[in-house]
Amino acid sequence: MRKLSSFILKINVLLVLFISIASSTFTTQQINALNTISSQCGFQWTSLECGATSTSIFLANSIKCDENGDINRIDIDAVSDCGLNNVFDAFPALKILYLHNVDVKNVPITIYQHPVLEQFQSISTYNFKITTDNGLNDWTKMVSLKYLHIQPVVGTMPLLPTSLQNFYYHSDDTAATQARFPFEIFTPNLLTFYLQLQVAPISSVSLQSTLFKNSTSLQTFLLYCNGYSISFSVFYKLPSTLTTLQLFLLNFGANKTMPRIGEVSWDSLQTVTLNNLAIIGTIDPEFFYLPNLRIWYSQNNPNLIGSFTSEFGSRSKLTQLFISNTAFTGALPNDILAGGLNFLDITSTNIGGAAGGELPSSFYCLPKSVFLSTSTSFRILYDQAKFGPMGTCSPTIASITTPISSLDFSIQIRGTMLGAFIPFISISMENVNGAVPLNCQVQQFGTLISCSNPFIYGQGTLTLNVLNDVTPAPSSSISFKYNAPSIASITPVPTIGGTATIYGTNFWIATRTTTDSNNYVRLINKKGTEIECTNVKVINAYQTLTCDLPSGIDGGIFVVSVSGQDNRNQAFTFLYSPPLIKSTSTKLIPTKLESIVTIFGSNFWNDTSMVQVLVQGSIDCPVQSVNHTILTCKFPKTPFILPAGQLDVSVTVNKLSYGAISNLLTMMDPSFCPNNCGSNGYCDGDVGMCICNSNFTGADCSLSTIVSKFEFGENNATITMTPQLNDDAKTTSSMKLYLVSIIENQNEILIDQWKSIPIDQYTTLYQWYGANQKNINVTIRQNQISSSDQFISFPLNSLTYRVDYYSGSSLTVNNPQFLFEFDQYPKECQNLPIIFGNPTGSSVDTRFFTLNTYNVEYFGRFPKVAIVNGQSGNGGVTSNSVGISGLFNKMVTKVNAYDCQSASFELDLTAYSTAVVREPSINSCTSQDGSQNGNTDNKKSENGWKIGVGIGVGIGGAALIVSAFFITRQRVKLSKTQTLLEKKLKEINNNL
Repeated sequence: MRKLSSFILKINVLLVLFISIASSTFTTQQINALNTISSQCGFQWTSLECGATSTSIFLANSIKCDENGDINRIDIDAVSDCGLNNVFDAFPALKILYLHNVDVKNVPITIYQHPVLEQFQSISTYNFKITTDNGLNDWTKMVSLKYLHIQPVVGTMPLLPTSLQNFYYHSDDTAATQARFPFEIFTPNLLTFYLQLQVAPISSVSLQSTLFKNSTSLQTFLLYCNGYSISFSVFYKLPSTLTTLQLFLLNFGANKTMPRIGEVSWDSLQTVTLNNLAIIGTIDPEFFYLPNLRIWYSQNNPNLIGSFTSEFGSRSKLTQLFISNTAFTGALPNDILAGGLNFLDITSTNIGGAAGGELPSSFYCLPKSVFLSTSTSFRILYDQAKFGPMGTCSPTIASITTPISSLDFSIQIRGTMLGAFIPFISISMENVNGAVPLNCQVQQFGTLISCSNPFIYGQGTLTLNVLNDVTPAPSSSISFKYNAPSIASITPVPTIGGTATIYGTNFWIATRTTTDSNNYVRLINKKGTEIECTNVKVINAYQTLTCDLPSGIDGGIFVVSVSGQDNRNQAFTFLYSPPLIKSTSTKLIPTKLESIVTIFGSNFWNDTSMVQVLVQGSIDCPVQSVNHTILTCKFPKTPFILPAGQLDVSVTVNKLSYGAISNLLTMMDPSFCPNNCGSNGYCDGDVGMCICNSNFTGADCSLSTIVSKFEFGENNATITMTPQLNDDAKTTSSMKLYLVSIIENQNEILIDQWKSIPIDQYTTLYQWYGANQKNINVTIRQNQISSSDQFISFPLNSLTYRVDYYSGSSLTVNNPQFLFEFDQYPKECQNLPIIFGNPTGSSVDTRFFTLNTYNVEYFGRFPKVAIVNGQSGNGGVTSNSVGISGLFNKMVTKVNAYDCQSASFELDLTAYSTAVVREPSINSCTSQDGSQNGNTDNKKSENGWKIGVGIGVGIGGAALIVSAFFITRQRVKLSKTQTLLEKKLKEINNNL
């Protein structure tokens, strides 16, 4: 937390520091310098701070700062005649200085020796006197200067720093300029060189072919020097980075013949200007086919000979060609504009028309404005006297892309005289929905136009109009046709109706707003009825639609019509979704009885005659009622189906089915409810017993309870139930129930020395206390009436056995367990034939047991939920048998709760009269203590069950609260089994 607070404090300090820097004031020296500039140049600053401008919105004055608040740019836009003083040393961080209309008489030393200034520009109506104030004309101390632009300039060009990247030097004065050529800046740093002088530079060194040797990054070279003597060969071999070469008014002297294409390395050039150079000789046509060349000027070279070859239109990529006032001869190729030529000037040449003086037919479809010198977008200038009259524009469309698909991004139009430039061509497509203009580009001049697909679909007419000032406009039309829509797949739709998603091609580009006879989505069922699919939406342009179908079960063909084109010739077969079973509310089906089965799901339709339910693939369950999501059927009388009574169910609607759902239904296990619960209740598979109309749960709702004699223990929490059904003592039986021990954190604590407190003649409270305030209360109650409590409903003549457990003042237990014992009299020679109810299929989740002895059925129920830590239903409870003999059944009940400090639950025992008589096995058997028949109470504790379930018997320091006599008798046995118990402790106890 301290680190976080420290971090936040640091952030706040930085924010305060940043704000203070951003609003910091300038130094006195800077303020004085800025005031000097504004007063001399006739303007006022809005303020003296970062971001300030001039008070006049018509001036471009500004002060800008870097992130540290230091002035790094100043723009000065002068109103009055002003010069510059030596004030710029006040701005040590200044990187950009732009001057506009500033009359610089002499350049201040604080500018031409500024060490960090990177950009310096002066554009003015005044001549910039570049001579330095000290007369040395040395700017080399401007070691950071990258950009220099001065226009106009007079005076002696200074020695410049080699750091320059972009150099613009423009002089309009013919008398006051002492020019020199700045050889020193031709370094790898130089990108742009622009030098315009009205007089030739004074230089003792002429330009050599090595000029560009070190300029390995040069991109633009412009040299305008009237009469400057230089050899043409200097410009034959140029850096591969150079894209623009512009030469004006140079004196090539004797070497002024146009070189052959093989003598130059101009492949990188995009723009070439060779104006007013007195070039002679014949220009090789290959110059016009240089791979990157787009602009060519060679005007005012009257002795430069040239002509056009027939392949000019197909090979040249020029967009501008200016060759006026040259000795070019011959005829213009008919396709001269085919390569994208937008500007052509052949005036004052000997170029004429073809045979008969005809103009190229590519000119016929151009408007008159193109042939005017004032045209700015497209311009063609020629000597009209050397050509015949303009011919007639007759465009003809020969073919277009057909059919057009939604996967086509463009439509190709082929023909003749299709026009030259897109601004003078209008193309549209019209179908039943109207006309739309197309966005097009000329691919091959006059013969091929490519237009973006407008995706209007259907069929109709494509029309091309040429806009060449002729009325009516020359035009040509052709029919078009889109591919019909095609459906690839459709998502199923429930029988109740719903949204279908349609995948395919050639659908609409965007969601339709109307449905008409040309645009729709429909299902045509087997009867031929056309059902509208409404609320059509385009999810993915051209490829995915959704629409809403009404309820139904009859499939058919799905039709999509787009602008009159549909898929009927390749119709897509559609079926509604088959029935889908989700669940059933019928948990158990009684054996050998008819029963109503309720099934939940979808797509069940609403007509019982169209629905069939099959169980196990062959047992028909006639449908009684049905809507789209619920159906009921009558399951016939059927014997229990081995091995587990699990039944597969399938539902078929209109011959459609998803197939059988495994184990959807379960037949009633006769061991749970052997008599189908009689007529007074039903068998619940979750509970694993009969749910009787009296709210009692048991093995059978048709049996009657027996009046029993109950005997309460005095010093232990035992209760003995002796049914009073038989007068003959030889057929009398009894069942004793008591809590033997508790298991806490894998260690058993035996419980004895109870204190009994009679509550009334039917109820007794037993209390036991252990160490650290640990205690257990057991409440045993005879039930004289059928009733219920907070745990269970119970019948007349039953007993309930409630346990209230408290772990102690400072101890919590994970999953406490309780060992109960049910002892039967008479003791039998073989293990008791007890039937356990395990409805979940797990042996550790026993819900009840039944044991028939003579004509008495003992029925014991185990808890399913407990009150844990005072919260009702907060803990699940599971029980399982851990030992059976001829005398007893040991059961462990586990409260499934962590951090348990208290728990309360209840079990009960009832005796019923039964017609299923069982004679106990008691004749001629010997008990473990050697007595015959063995029908005496067994008071000693047995530990064999513990090994079977992995409970620690006094291991790890756990205190067993038992009598000294018990501990003495068990000590030898504990010693022998301790190793085995320790091994089993963790392996098995976790499965309880």
